[in-house]
Amino acid sequence: MTRHESTPHEETAVGLSFLYRPGAHATAPLVVLVHVRAGDRTVMWMFERSIPADCHVVAFEAFIPDAIGGWSWWDISSPGSKSEAILCAADRLNRALEGFLALYSLTPSHRIGLGFSQGSILVSGVALKGLFEFDGVGVLAGAVFRPIESHGASGKTSFFIAHGSLDQTIPVTQARARVADLEKRGFQVQYVEEEVGHKVGVQGTRALKGWLMGVLGRSE
Repeated sequence: MTRHESTPHEETAVGLSFLYRPGAHATAPLVVLVHVRAGDRTVMWMFERSIPADCHVVAFEAFIPDAIGGWSWWDISSPGSKSEAILCAADRLNRALEGFLALYSLTPSHRIGLGFSQGSILVSGVALKGLFEFDGVGVLAGAVFRPIESHGASGKTSFFIAHGSLDQTIPVTQARARVADLEKRGFQVQYVEEEVGHKVGVQGTRALKGWLMGVLGRSE
C-alpha cells in the first residue's frame, strides 16, 4: 500500500516529519507508530502486517539527533530530569497528532498507539497523562511511563505488552511489574512473554494482530 512522505509544508503544520499510509475513509481507525531510540519514521513499519488494511497508519520521526545515529525522543545522556524530558516529548507528539488529524480532516473511530522500546514509554505517557485519547496502547519490548496515572486514560484504554524473557535492554521484571500496576488501576492488559531478546517474536506479533482486532471490535 502506498505511503506518503511528509512535505516541508506538512511538517511545518504538524511539527514533526512523518510517513503516512492513508486509510479507507476519514473515520477509519488510526494507528500511530512510535519508534525506538536512534530510529526514524521507517523502522516501525515491520508491524504493518498486523494492522488492518483499511486503517490510517502514521509514523512520526523524533526530533533529537542521536549520537549513535538516527533520531530519539529524548537524550538519555542528558543530566536533566528524565521524566521532564519524556513529558516534553509527550507534549510534542500530542501536538503533532492533533495537527496531523486537522491537516487531513480525520475523525478516526478508534485511536491506537504502538511504541517500541523508548517509543513505548512515550506513547504510554501521552495516554496516561491524558494528552491524547487512545483506545489502545501497545508496549512492544518497552516500558510503561511511570508514575502510572490515569488523568485522561480511563480504564477503557486497553494495553498490550509484549516482552522477551531474555531482554537485556529492558528487564522482563519491569514488564511484569507494569502489568500488575496497570491492572491494579483498572486497565485491561494483555501480556505476552516469550523467549526472545529485545524484540517482538512470532508469538507476540501474532497476539498483537489479535489484540488490534479486539480493540477495533472485529473478529479475526
